[in-house]
Amino acid sequence: MSTSTQGQRGITFYVAHEQQNLRLLELPPILLELLTSQPPSKLSLKSTVSTEETPGHAVLCSDNQTFQLRQVHSSNSVFLLQPSCVASDTDQASSSHGMTTVAKCEATLEAIPQSIQCTHQLRAAIPVLSNLEVDTIPPSTPPRGKVAIFDDCPFSVREFEQAWKDICALEVEGQAFRPSSEVLWKVWRSIVSGCILKGFSLDQDIDVSSLTRTIEEDDVPPFVMRPVVDRLRVNNGVALHGYLRMIPVESVQWAGTVLLEARTEDGNAMSVAAFFHDWKDGLPESWRRYATLETIEGKFMQPSEDTIMLNESGLSAGKGSYSTTTAKSNGPQARRWHEKFKSSRR
Repeated sequence: MSTSTQGQRGITFYVAHEQQNLRLLELPPILLELLTSQPPSKLSLKSTVSTEETPGHAVLCSDNQTFQLRQVHSSNSVFLLQPSCVASDTDQASSSHGMTTVAKCEATLEAIPQSIQCTHQLRAAIPVLSNLEVDTIPPSTPPRGKVAIFDDCPFSVREFEQAWKDICALEVEGQAFRPSSEVLWKVWRSIVSGCILKGFSLDQDIDVSSLTRTIEEDDVPPFVMRPVVDRLRVNNGVALHGYLRMIPVESVQWAGTVLLEARTEDGNAMSVAAFFHDWKDGLPESWRRYATLETIEGKFMQPSEDTIMLNESGLSAGKGSYSTTTAKSNGPQARRWHEKFKSSRR
């Protein structure tokens, strides 16, 4: 107890025998606004997977953003207090009011917006669908679907959903896949040729159901086509339900990036002339004028003046845990998607 020089009583200070294990969390303005809004937003704690090279760390996720939690130590201790009322040792009928410290915090948790892109980690976490003759998943490998992958992915729901869409991920029979760049290029070529065959203009709304039936005959299963359509579809709601509308420059950029990845993911550059030939050959004639280096700026590098390859920004991630390349054989064990996923067709 402290007493002032005028003889006035000060605030009695007590220390609890058992201190609580608490941590202070310093919230950035955006998180504080979410928690004080009505109704308050939900926050969830997740963690990254630890490896031999890097330890895991905790993250705090809102609906659309992820924050890395970092512990910051301070030379000054912070005490957490709560009002208390303690009976007098000499007079049980009287009591004194004061403050009791219930916890001592020597470190603070800071929530820092995470800069790591979800697309990088998601690509590395999902097995690659490397052809359209899908073999069975090895019996020793338990299937992991979209929900299971999200649970292990240290990102918010919106970031995860956007990355899932960006890489054209899909789920079949409880197993998630991401199509390889070669598969994506084949699907793109089938979409373009299917539109030409049906007399559709890629500059207008395209009937997805009719297009699906057409390219299905080109051995492109609907469950692979659908995520590609969702990736290319304009998101501002201008297209009618059941129709596909694309933005020419953005679609040409995506197609060029996919092609460049498919041709150079082995680490070897390709001829610039060959790249432009294949790129333009895979576009409708009215869109070929958009096939320029400026369209894919920031996504390529040129080891020499005559060669080109995708850079890390364009490639954006590593490989999946396994590939379905074993299905490339023409033997009796290789089964086309019609047989393997007959129940998945719509």
